[in-house]
Amino acid sequence: MQSPSLDRDAQLAQSLHRLVEILRTQQGSTWKDLVQTVSGKTAVIDLDGVQLQLYANGGEQLQVETKYPVVFESVNLRTEAETLRDVVSGRLTLDSAVSQGKMSLRGSFQNLLGVYRVVSGILADSAINPQLRRLWTEFDQSWLHPTSITPSLCLENQKPSYYGELIRQIPKDVLEIDISPPQEKLQNT
Repeated sequence: MQSPSLDRDAQLAQSLHRLVEILRTQQGSTWKDLVQTVSGKTAVIDLDGVQLQLYANGGEQLQVETKYPVVFESVNLRTEAETLRDVVSGRLTLDSAVSQGKMSLRGSFQNLLGVYRVVSGILADSAINPQLRRLWTEFDQSWLHPTSITPSLCLENQKPSYYGELIRQIPKDVLEIDISPPQEKLQNT
């Protein structure tokens, strides 16, 4: 029987691989930003104490390898699931999460800007891509203590005058998209 920690390691790795495949299929600007930002690099992420080492290579044919269980002192991204939920649902922006110390990012300035471009692209794409919304919903429901279904409505709730560069990079027409979760799903939870 696997330990709960290994199950969470595998779950996090699987979710990240699915995210990469969804972006690859989409082949948009977010995919190009992801390839440019991560290709040929290694990073360690920590979500609720679950650490994964990631290695990405291959340019446009990007392959992401994960290694777990690992324990590293130097982590490139450290946060908690609740902070991630707040960012995806629009209660908190990525730059606000970092400035409030709810998310720790380490890397070169160039890499951090790349991470911002990729995250803003994923948030923007999730407003119109049902595969991204489904991936988030599945992850949200199964990771630790799931909260109620949080639709990806974060963009239209954020105002550029209140937040930093992340939101300013999202086109106005994307910010104005109104996505409502199906009533059937809300009633079943």
